[in-house]
Amino acid sequence: MSQTPVLIEPSFVDAIAIIAASDELPKQTQRRWTTSLRQIAKALDKPLEVIPARLSAVRADLAGLHHAPAGLTPKTLQNHKSNVRSALRWLAQEKGIPRHGAPLTPAWEGLRARIKDRFVRWRLSSFMRFCSANGIAPAAVDELVVERFKGYRAHSGTPTDDASGRRLIRAWNSNVGHIQGWPARRLAEPAVKPFTEVPWTEFPEGLRRDVDQYLQGLTKVRKGRSGRRIRPLKPTTIRQRRMELAAAARMAVKSGVPIRDLNRSLCEAAAVVGRRFTSDFAEGGCE
Repeated sequence: MSQTPVLIEPSFVDAIAIIAASDELPKQTQRRWTTSLRQIAKALDKPLEVIPARLSAVRADLAGLHHAPAGLTPKTLQNHKSNVRSALRWLAQEKGIPRHGAPLTPAWEGLRARIKDRFVRWRLSSFMRFCSANGIAPAAVDELVVERFKGYRAHSGTPTDDASGRRLIRAWNSNVGHIQGWPARRLAEPAVKPFTEVPWTEFPEGLRRDVDQYLQGLTKVRKGRSGRRIRPLKPTTIRQRRMELAAAARMAVKSGVPIRDLNRSLCEAAAVVGRRFTSDFAEGGCE
């Protein structure tokens, strides 16, 4: 059984414990804040232990929440968000929880202060804090440390992949030889996976026939399910639809759907990726 990863900074669990043990907060505020922290973790579908108790770390997640999947009313979700923001601000101000994650060691703080490019500094900031919290000196950084960092970020709910690793390594290497005291070792970037596009002619004949029939229907006046008349689309729009449908089918295959399973209808190819034009398929006769 996989273990829940341990954050290098206080989590929502720590926040709940600190708030519940506080003598300076009214009991009603304690209950409201701790309840909202649990509800937001539930809405994010993440364990409390892997969510940083830091507003800058969860601000984007809070903004992306919608009340419907969470099973809440819009007003209730907004109240929970507001309570969580208030709780995290209080923790940062009154309890000294860092606003930007784990504190840097003097060695890392010295290097970070010498980075003049703000974008490079931002790109490396989380990595530096990870190394500081794990006792990794700048001279000990190698590709394995980068992989450990990517694994930690993935467990804590932050998307990570080879592309993000390449961006991190490029930011690191950009300082080699340019900043005093920066380690001389250049890190190797992960190899870029070759992109092989599936030719449209390799897709099942039934799917390609459905696409052609659907696109042909868009050249005529037709009625939607609501009974309203729909005007023909322009040739440029139809060409765009064809490219989007082909891209949807290729994305389905890339996502792991066997190409033979796309033989039932053109709706399947688009449904896999939720394209914006799926509603048009319904108007065009897709069930």
